[in-house]
Amino acid sequence: MTTPAHPFTEQRLSVGPAQLLVRRTGSGGPALVLHGEEGDEGWLAFHSALAASHEVLAPSHPGYGSTECPEWISEVRHQAAFYQWFLQQHDLRGVDLIGVGLGGWIAAAMAVMSTERLAHLVLVGAMGVKPERGEIFDIFITPWQQVIDRSFHDPKASPEYQRLYGTPVPEFGGAREAGKTMSIRMAFRPYMYDPVLPGMLGKVQVPTLVVWGDDDRITPIECGEIYRQGIPGAQLRTLPRCGHWAHMEQPDALAAVIRDFTAR
Repeated sequence: MTTPAHPFTEQRLSVGPAQLLVRRTGSGGPALVLHGEEGDEGWLAFHSALAASHEVLAPSHPGYGSTECPEWISEVRHQAAFYQWFLQQHDLRGVDLIGVGLGGWIAAAMAVMSTERLAHLVLVGAMGVKPERGEIFDIFITPWQQVIDRSFHDPKASPEYQRLYGTPVPEFGGAREAGKTMSIRMAFRPYMYDPVLPGMLGKVQVPTLVVWGDDDRITPIECGEIYRQGIPGAQLRTLPRCGHWAHMEQPDALAAVIRDFTAR
């Protein structure tokens, strides 16, 4: 059963001259949740479930429609530097950093830069590394409704799917267009990976959990294995009956796995 909506605030927080839109609520240690290639879909059931144990900070990435994009941000590593600046400017420490999909790539790049302000790292269906045997599904040449459907194990059984995508999503225009454009800008070539990232993962010295849906048809679980093997001590968990967007399809299960991991 999906967790009901949790009251939250919406704030504009300074990051240098930029104003980052952040949705925020909950109590406990801070959890910075970085959305993926789906873009800024607002407050999710996953955020509410996680807010039972954390103070959740759920920003809208620069360039994804709600936060203006500084001119210098054009790559994933630039987004990572931006969020490191955010943690520094607001003196956030002991942060549980959670990234999903493309947001997982941003989170991994942040952890390579510095783990000084992090308590735990959680990568959910993360992009950013190139599989050797399979391939990351090309979301840029596929109609967006098909990408959405492919990102769920069973769309019809997901309340979040019905809430957000029950009405067919337009292929062009609308609130999601900026996010698709920004994702293309950052991850079109090379497609959805950084060739130097795997070689730097050994630098990450923070407890790390890698989570994958057992029916991820966007990013193969081989990518999860690369993260697990590359980050010292990392653990890999799979969620049953779950596709690529685990935070939408299995919000309560994902939040429970994260709570258990970060409580240790």
